[in-house]
Amino acid sequence: MPPSVTVENERLSSTAPAPAGGLLALVSRLDALGAHPTLLDMARVMQGVDLTLADVAPYVRSNSRSYNRAAVAVRESYELLVMTWLPGQASPPHDHSGSVCVLKVVQGAAMEGCYRLGADGYADFDYETKLETSGVAAFQDAGVHSVRNASVLDALVTVHAYAPKLRDFRRFVVRPDTVFKPASEPRENPTVVIVGGGFSGAMTAAQLLRRASRAGVGLNVTLVERRGAVGEGVAYATREPTHLLNVPAQRMSAWPDRPGDFLHWAQGRDSRVGPYDFLPREWYGDYIRDSLRMAAREAGERLKFSVVYDEARRVARRPGGGWMIHLERDASLCAAAVVLALGHRPPADPIGENWQGPTTRLIADPWRPFAMNVVQSDEPVIAIGSGLTAVDVVLSLSAQPRSAPITLVSRYGLHPLAHAAQEIRPADLTALVEELLAAPGGLRPLALLVALRRKARAEPECDWRRLVDGLRPHTAKLWQAMTSKERRRFLRHLRPFWEVHRHRLAPSIAARFFAMIERGEVRVIAGQVVAVHADGGDLRASVRLHGSRRRLELEAGWLINCTGPTPSNNAEANPVIASLLVHDRLRVDELALGVETAPDGAAIAGDGKRVQDMFVVGTLRKASLWESIAAPELREQASAAAEGIVRLLAEAKEARAVSSRQVFEPKQPAEAALEG
Repeated sequence: MPPSVTVENERLSSTAPAPAGGLLALVSRLDALGAHPTLLDMARVMQGVDLTLADVAPYVRSNSRSYNRAAVAVRESYELLVMTWLPGQASPPHDHSGSVCVLKVVQGAAMEGCYRLGADGYADFDYETKLETSGVAAFQDAGVHSVRNASVLDALVTVHAYAPKLRDFRRFVVRPDTVFKPASEPRENPTVVIVGGGFSGAMTAAQLLRRASRAGVGLNVTLVERRGAVGEGVAYATREPTHLLNVPAQRMSAWPDRPGDFLHWAQGRDSRVGPYDFLPREWYGDYIRDSLRMAAREAGERLKFSVVYDEARRVARRPGGGWMIHLERDASLCAAAVVLALGHRPPADPIGENWQGPTTRLIADPWRPFAMNVVQSDEPVIAIGSGLTAVDVVLSLSAQPRSAPITLVSRYGLHPLAHAAQEIRPADLTALVEELLAAPGGLRPLALLVALRRKARAEPECDWRRLVDGLRPHTAKLWQAMTSKERRRFLRHLRPFWEVHRHRLAPSIAARFFAMIERGEVRVIAGQVVAVHADGGDLRASVRLHGSRRRLELEAGWLINCTGPTPSNNAEANPVIASLLVHDRLRVDELALGVETAPDGAAIAGDGKRVQDMFVVGTLRKASLWESIAAPELREQASAAAEGIVRLLAEAKEARAVSSRQVFEPKQPAEAALEG
């Protein structure tokens, strides 16, 4: 049974009975969420429990001085309270200082107000939404809001869960003489906020500036980036000179209509660069920033571009249209449209509870700055994963001569293959693809594999890379032609084989990596790390070999997680996604690869309808496109999203102009006579 509980207002006071009925069920389900409950999990628990006034009656207490706060359960991971609000009572504008908050209305209707912080420190009221009885609202640890009881007769009763416990909060002061009503729509140029400043976000911003300038649409473009540099993301933030692009320079333009743009840029930096050269990834981050800078410079005075270095924590719909974006540290932003260009998140934990002992010898995220610096050359290393991330780790660790081995462990023991030493033209597979798409019952991945093998046997001189690259223009159509069942089969059985053929190594990197394998400096094992025991400066990993019950015991100085990033739609890793899923503003696809989108990238809401003023660019679109991480696909997505937003804003501008003419233009005598 839960411990005895107390009633709390400013101070804890008289004892209250243990929760019962629906309240007890709520406590039990919150307990089951574990040590780190997420906003989305807590909201779903709160939505799934029916609460009546009888359930919370022992904790309902009126207080004429202030709304009453009664503690129901206090845990290390969360706390649950019942709040009673007399008519007219309200909380001051506040944030949650590191805690998630989920509330449910048990009696009455709650009004949630949202605020923007002014440069002078006052809170400016922006809008208010109504939460009816049984309604649930959830807030991340960012943004300034208030709750009030607008009734003049009845009490409001709400249940609040905070995770972790609400240790502190910042209280703000409303600007004097503020009229408590929703703010009118601003008359200045509309703002588009892009959440994420990697390749996808930066090039969407560049495309917006370019297209809005051509269309004569005034616009403010704000890029929100949690890292300290725009245009890099995880992929191009590296400063290791051995980390090269895995696509030749001639195919890496960031602009769909300027195919040679990156090559020309690189040749301006070094005239020796050739079309088939594989250049440092650090260069590409510089190129993206230069492209965005030039787009902003050429946009003209009616377009403004700005960057906010902060993390977006919540995206909320404004009742009058548009969005409010709450940031972790800075003031909230209002936007006429939002672009979700969320990149990769840190890797998930592949060991979890199967790790025994201290984790000081675990490198959970190899992309964390200076992560590899702690590994000494004489310390054996185990890496979980053998893909592109693992190859980068091998290169980083081998920058200085090593005397200890590196072991890569992955399910099938596959590693990326190499690009050809010289350029190979992709095969024209249009006829083959059309034949497969015409097959009854949808496309089967096995049929595609058989067709490719048959074509390879029919053309003995054909390099397999020609066939894989020949599929590139057709990947989205092939993916969309598969049923959900066939997509699952592809992910379960064929995905690893596709990945190593599709995402290849630069020839020079491949030669070095394969030579290390031949010399025994790098070993690749097909299996799964099922347990790790760490003791002081060493660890022992138990590896279950693929296709066998046999286990291999490995000793090492470090274990590095190279399993790849956590999906961007994971609500635990991404608070923005959680804030939108709670209110059905987005819909995750059934395979949890990303979120559902329209062909032009517009988001699809929980009810299946298109969200006109929210676009998605980047890895979140894997759900509908599959290929959604490389420059050729991302540049097309950025262009389509910018085109859709500029069209939307131009139509809104024209609609306002028409409305204004109808109101203010003098009527002709004939019209006046007819109306008379």
